[in-house]
Amino acid sequence: PPTSPCIRTHGGNCLSGADFQNEALGLAQEFRTNDPSFVNQWGLRTINADWAYAHVKLLKGSDANPGAGVTIGFIDTGIDTGHPQFAGKTINEVFMGGTDETGDLFSHGTAVASVAAGLRAGALTSSANGVAWGADIAMFAISAGSGSGQYSPISLTGLAGQDSSWASLINSVRTWRANQQAVDFLNLSVGFNGIINSYSEQDLRNNFGTAIAAMAQAGVSEKTVLIWAAGNAHGDPCDPAMVAQCENGTVNAVSVEVMPGLAARIAELRGHSLAVVALRSSDASIASFSNRCGIAADYCLAAPGEQIRLAYYGPHEGQDGARGTASGSGTSYAAPMVSGGLAIMKQLFRDQLSNTALVTRLLDTADNTGVYSNRSVYGRGKMDLKAATSPVGVLEVVPGTQVDGPGLDLRTSGMRLGVAFGDGIQRSFAGREFVAFDRLGAPFWFDLGGFATVAPGPSTTGRLQDFLATDSWGTSTQGIDLTGSAFRPGRDTAAVPWQLGLAARTAGARVSHLALNERTLTLIMAPRSSLTASAFTTEGVFGQMPTTGATLAWWPSGFPLGLRAGWLGERQTLLGGTARGAFGGLAAGTTFVGIEAEAVLGGWHMGATAESGTVSPTARGGVINDFSSLTTSAFTLHVSRRVAGAGLLRFSVSQPLRVEQGHAALMVPVGRTKAGEVVSIPVTAQLAPSGRQLDVAAHWYQPLAVGEWRLGAVATHQPGHRVTAGPALTLLSGWRWTF
Repeated sequence: PPTSPCIRTHGGNCLSGADFQNEALGLAQEFRTNDPSFVNQWGLRTINADWAYAHVKLLKGSDANPGAGVTIGFIDTGIDTGHPQFAGKTINEVFMGGTDETGDLFSHGTAVASVAAGLRAGALTSSANGVAWGADIAMFAISAGSGSGQYSPISLTGLAGQDSSWASLINSVRTWRANQQAVDFLNLSVGFNGIINSYSEQDLRNNFGTAIAAMAQAGVSEKTVLIWAAGNAHGDPCDPAMVAQCENGTVNAVSVEVMPGLAARIAELRGHSLAVVALRSSDASIASFSNRCGIAADYCLAAPGEQIRLAYYGPHEGQDGARGTASGSGTSYAAPMVSGGLAIMKQLFRDQLSNTALVTRLLDTADNTGVYSNRSVYGRGKMDLKAATSPVGVLEVVPGTQVDGPGLDLRTSGMRLGVAFGDGIQRSFAGREFVAFDRLGAPFWFDLGGFATVAPGPSTTGRLQDFLATDSWGTSTQGIDLTGSAFRPGRDTAAVPWQLGLAARTAGARVSHLALNERTLTLIMAPRSSLTASAFTTEGVFGQMPTTGATLAWWPSGFPLGLRAGWLGERQTLLGGTARGAFGGLAAGTTFVGIEAEAVLGGWHMGATAESGTVSPTARGGVINDFSSLTTSAFTLHVSRRVAGAGLLRFSVSQPLRVEQGHAALMVPVGRTKAGEVVSIPVTAQLAPSGRQLDVAAHWYQPLAVGEWRLGAVATHQPGHRVTAGPALTLLSGWRWTF
C-alpha cells in the first residue's frame, strides 16, 4: 500500500506529506523574507505565523485570508472604523458604556484590534497585518481608565461593585449576533490591578460570583473563549502596606492579574479562559514589564508584546484624529496575537474543533523548550502557530464513532489492487476526502484516491520471459500447465499421471485466474487421458501470499473442445490485491469456468481460451464494510502457421484478467463534530475499470542449428484497463535453447 498519502491542495494538486511540507516551507520563507509585515512586525516571525499562512494558502487558496469566517470580539475603548488598516473589513461596534472615539485620545481599542485582525500593509507602508487579517471584528466599547500611577490592587468591595456590570457585559457579548455570526474569541486587554495570588476562590465567588457565572457559560455547548492580557505590573511602584508582592518599592508580579488569573481559582472557567504574558523584542524572553504566569501557569502562555507595530488613532502634533502606525508595548498587544492565532486555527480545522478544544491545542503545542520551560514565567510556553496547525504525533484513521476511539496508523493504510481492477476503485475515490486525526484529535484531510494503487502489469522482462517460454509448435496445453511440463491430456498418453513439485506460472496463465500466483506447490493427477485434476497452494512458498486452489480440466482425445473449472481461496488478498491499516484486510474465494477450442484450417492452427469467474470477497475490519460478488473474465485467440523451410508465424489477441462488475461499500470518515464524534459517509466504489486491455501480438520463431531465435511485437490497447491510457508497443527478441 502507499506509504505517503497525498494532501489535496486548493489548487488541485495532490502532494505527498513530504512534498506538502516542502511547499509550505517555500511559502513560509517567502512570507518571512518578502512580506513587509514580517519586516515591520517581529512578532509574526516569533510565533511562526508564516507557517500558518502557508497552510492557509495551500489548503484554502492563494486569495484566502487567514482567519476568514471567524469573528474576534474585543472589550476595549472602541475602534476607528475609518482607519486604513480596517478598510473594507466587517466591523461591528457596540457601545456598552463607551462612546464613539473622536481622536482626542489614543484609541487603545483600535491598536489592539489591528494586532489581531488589521489588514495587510497597503497605503501605510510602515504598518503590519494583524495575525488573522481575514477575521471579522466586533468591538464592545467601554469606558476604561488610564491605569497609570502607583499600583493599587482592587479590593473585594471594589470587585463586588463591578460584579453585576461585568456579568451584564459578558452576557451581552455572548448573546450578540450579526448575520448569524457570534463572537468566537473575546480579547480582553482590560481588567483590574491585583495579583491573583491575593484573592482566594471563596473571596472571588463571594464578591464576583455573578460575573464568574456569566464567564462560565454553563450549559453553552460552544463557549466564547476569553483571552486576557496578563498585566503590565512588573516593576510598577507600589506600597508594601497595600501590595503583598511589593518588593523594594516595586511590584514583583509573580502571577497574572486577578481577571486573567480567574481560571487558577475557578474550575468552571478552565478551558476557555486564557492569560497571555508578553515577550520582548530583543530575544523573545519575558518583557520587563510583564506579569509572569505564576499560579495560572496551566492556563497561560506567552506571545510577543514589546515594540509591536499597530494602528494608531489619536492626537498627533497638536491635531486630533490622526491616523497612522505606531509601536506599542504591553500585554495588551500580546493577547490579540493569541486571539488571531486561534482564529486561524478555527479556519484551518474547518470549525470542527470546539473553541475550547482549540485553546487546549494551542496550549499543548506551545514551545516549552529552553527558556520557555520555566512554567512560573511562561506558563505553557510560547505560542507556536506552526505546531498548532500541523499534525501532532501519529495520524490515525478512526473507523469507529468516537475520535478518541481505537485508530489505525495512516502511514500503513492503503490498498494495492491487482491489475484486474484497473482504475475502477481509483475513479470511485476521485475527488473524495479521507480524514485522519492527530494525537490531540485535530482533523487532517487527505485525498481518498491516494490510498488506492494498482499493481503494474507485466514488465518488459516478464513479457520477455513469457515470450521465450511459449511452446512454438502451435499446439496448446489444454488446461493450465501448472508444472511447466507439456503434459496434454488426451495427447500424451505415455505421460506419468501423477506429478508433484514446485511450479512457476506459465505464460498461458497470464490470461487466466491462475495468473494470481507466481509459484505454487502443485499436485497434478491425470487418472484418465481426457481428465486432469490439480491442487495447489502457496502456503509456505517464500514471497507468495497464501492462496490455495484446485482445477479440473476435461478434453477428450480428438475432440476440438475442452472445458475446465477451478476454485481459488485467497486468505489475505483479493484477486492478488492487498489492503492494510484503515482499509482492514481482504480475503476472497473465486470459482471460475473456462472453455478451450482448437482447429486446423487451411494450414493455420487456430485456438481460443476464455474464462469467466465469480469472486466472493471478504472485508476484515477497517472502513470497508462489505463487497458485492464480482464477475471476472479473461480470454485469448491465437492462430499460427508453420512456414515451409522457415519458422513459425503466430498472431494472437488476448485480454488479461478483468473485473467486469462489482462494488465495495465503505464508511469513509470525513470529519468530526465538536463533541468528538467521527463523521463518516457511505461510499459505494464501483470496481470495474473504465477500459479493457487488449494485447495484439505477432511472433516469429526461427529454428537455428542450436536453439531458436524469436522476434515479437505486442501492441496494447488501453493498458491496465484504463480508457485514458495511451496505446503501448513492446518489441521482443531472444534466443531459446532447451536441453
